[in-house]
Amino acid sequence: RALRLRSTRHDDLLFSEDASLDRHISRTLCLCAHLSALFGDVRYDPNPTSFKGFCITHDRPSRSLTLTLPQKIVEAARQHLPELLDGQPLPPLPSGKKLNAIADALTLAPRTSRPLSPHQVRTQQLLGSLKFIELLHPGISLLIHRLSCVMSSPPPEAYDVARAALATAFAERDVGITYGGLALSASPRFSAAIAAHVDLAEPAPAALEALADATWGDHNLYGILLTFDGGAILHQTKKLALIVDSSMEAEGIASSKAGECVSYAHEILRALGVPVDAPTLVGTDNLANMRVGFLRSAPTRARHFMRRYHALLQRLAAGEVALRYVNTEHMAADFLTKW
Repeated sequence: RALRLRSTRHDDLLFSEDASLDRHISRTLCLCAHLSALFGDVRYDPNPTSFKGFCITHDRPSRSLTLTLPQKIVEAARQHLPELLDGQPLPPLPSGKKLNAIADALTLAPRTSRPLSPHQVRTQQLLGSLKFIELLHPGISLLIHRLSCVMSSPPPEAYDVARAALATAFAERDVGITYGGLALSASPRFSAAIAAHVDLAEPAPAALEALADATWGDHNLYGILLTFDGGAILHQTKKLALIVDSSMEAEGIASSKAGECVSYAHEILRALGVPVDAPTLVGTDNLANMRVGFLRSAPTRARHFMRRYHALLQRLAAGEVALRYVNTEHMAADFLTKW
């Protein structure tokens, strides 16, 4: 059961508690009265449909909840691409492979002592909106990362790339991330056998799950995807902060970072009263990374960076995570690092 509190200063607070708890209404009224005495008029809205710009939609029969951001997307379109709202022909914007190629080629514009141009400021403003929209639209994450790398001094073509990302989000403005549902698997999607491959074609689990991927070459990136109750609770694309000399090392960094995120997610679940009594899957599509992670092999090239696996090995030994191989075709984090 969710409860939204809103004060006269437009501060939003969202609470949730077990619907089976007794005296729910009296507890709510006491809470509102106490907060009103401290901060002014505070009102409560049971079963809220929005919170901090997020639209909340419940599907009671399927026991699912969907979060969307249509209002934020429309606001960004009104400022930067009004043709989407007016039904007018869109300006020529790159798409497909051309869009990917332009995004890959973005470089910082030469900096001068003068302030940024109005066009550059508009680009930064649009990216700020897109960073918020990305929270529920993982599909634009790689584009947003390419743009973020040049935002201190954006080149002219960055605005077109940003508007193309906005057009993509606008087309799916009523599509967000759905949590719950009757089709979820009640158990994690990996066996106890280390050698077993994980088949992500099976139904998504209700339990916490992590997938990590990396790319090594012109753009050294790693992507992490955490899901819980069947929906993404974290997705991110980041630069590898280290110089690496193999794809396996890049994948090892991604898996280690995923392990850090899992530890943090475990703490949040415990605080919410959700028991964490089994290891959490950390999926990798690099067999060498998995074997080194289990100390099944330690090739000479890997010895100089084996210490970076140490934290991951500790989590494996403690039963907090379980590193498993996932076929590339089922690596759901792949889109965070590659087109």
